[in-house]
Amino acid sequence: MFLENDTQKMAVRVLESHIRQKRISSAYVFSGREGDPETAEMVTDRVSNDIKEEFAVAFACALESKDGKLFAAQDPALKRRILSHNYPDVRWLGEDKDERSIKIEAIREIIQWSYLKPYEGSWKVCIVLNAQRLTEEAANSFLKTLEEPPRRTIFCLLVENKGHLLETIQSRCFEIRLPSHLSQPAPAGVRTLSALPVREIFENYGTLPRDEVKRKLEGFMTLSREKLYQLTSEAADPVEVRRWLESLDLLYESKAALDMNVNQKLMATRLAMQLRRLFPSQKVTL
Repeated sequence: MFLENDTQKMAVRVLESHIRQKRISSAYVFSGREGDPETAEMVTDRVSNDIKEEFAVAFACALESKDGKLFAAQDPALKRRILSHNYPDVRWLGEDKDERSIKIEAIREIIQWSYLKPYEGSWKVCIVLNAQRLTEEAANSFLKTLEEPPRRTIFCLLVENKGHLLETIQSRCFEIRLPSHLSQPAPAGVRTLSALPVREIFENYGTLPRDEVKRKLEGFMTLSREKLYQLTSEAADPVEVRRWLESLDLLYESKAALDMNVNQKLMATRLAMQLRRLFPSQKVTL
């Protein structure tokens, strides 16, 4: 598989770590613009000029593979069946890209399907193309499913910018950013990023307003992604990369827990202790 930049390579590592550690989210947002068709045509193993579709299909294949790897020695027959829409455990929504909206009738059908057991594999995957086309009614119906997600079903929402989705849907999805351009400068401020603010989480996050804590966690998730970009650009120590991958997962899980109204103080204590384990020498905030 042709990966165009280090951010896409980092996305592979994140998804593979979720499979390996059995910490798979019920919903993912794959964000980024479609690639250049001329570039896609130059690469024989690309089946779409939209890298988001490539990742969603590779993720579905990896969930059923023994090694859980994306783009590596995957079952070609399974991939062909998924791409040709002949695999019963993968459903596509919004296939007609000329349609202006994805209506609630289509969502209701998908919701019914999502609660059925997998037919052939271990997982079911719903791939929603151009998910920003969900009507308000369809989006609200879909949100109710994400609030109580079905077991063994994963939703992959493909969108150029996650900001085009309802904030309540965004908060229940793990974002995988996939810029399609060939090169990308390191984000500003990455060089000064050392570790996450363990002390601040211990001391303040249990009593701050819940919405403020969510905003802080979202900010630290962005910083973790930027740190991972820096590490992958510098061919860093794999142990350090795994540490930051795990920190990103912890932040995501903590925000998801707040969305489910868990005890905020317990969430903050657990998060701080796990981050201290990952970053034992960290004594100051960012």
